[in-house]
Amino acid sequence: MNKHTPIQVFIIDSHPVLVGGLRSLLEDAQGVEVCGSAISVDLIPERLKSAPPDIFIVDIYFKFSEGFEILKGVQLKFPQSSILVFSMHDEAFYAERALHSGAKGYIMMNESSGEILRAIRQVADGGLYVSDRLKSILLSQLDTSSKQEIVNPIKKLTNRELQVIELIGQGKNNREISTQMNIRLKTVEAHRFRIKEKLNLKHSTELIQFAIHWLQREGRFDNALSS
Repeated sequence: MNKHTPIQVFIIDSHPVLVGGLRSLLEDAQGVEVCGSAISVDLIPERLKSAPPDIFIVDIYFKFSEGFEILKGVQLKFPQSSILVFSMHDEAFYAERALHSGAKGYIMMNESSGEILRAIRQVADGGLYVSDRLKSILLSQLDTSSKQEIVNPIKKLTNRELQVIELIGQGKNNREISTQMNIRLKTVEAHRFRIKEKLNLKHSTELIQFAIHWLQREGRFDNALSS
């Protein structure tokens, strides 16, 4: 990209306070310009006052796992733009999943303003951004790839299965999950079967207990109950 042209950034996030803080940071930065913000992909066209941005900054943790669907939606509608995920959730698990879903970088919200800007500039230049900590984790995984490892069981799930297990943890039944995800009831049942198989769970009770425990561990159980 032209080094004399400001990097155009569009923010997709459902938290107004976070958007305001990030916008303030970027508007004070040299060579970066915020060209809009929205809470969903569908609202981008009416909020985007110019050509597609260089970068979409996306919080992947909207309600449930919809953030991964948002990544796909942005890619589909704006293939020429890059995506940088800006999240409060642990990169050790979510970053790899986000990169596989099309993001060009993943940065946690607790990083310094300087590191956030470095991530934006790196992605804008066509590079891939991950933190030094994540690089170490990925290299460690490569070093041990030939050895037998204990894998975080949740990593075995697809994004859709992850969304199902989050809804199960919130007490949703199959019909409610079917309606919320806009999929057939039989598809929900198939997802539940595969999840139990992947997580080595024998009964639905074990699946519900696992789902609740996982939401609690991720710090989203109370938020889930109020949503």
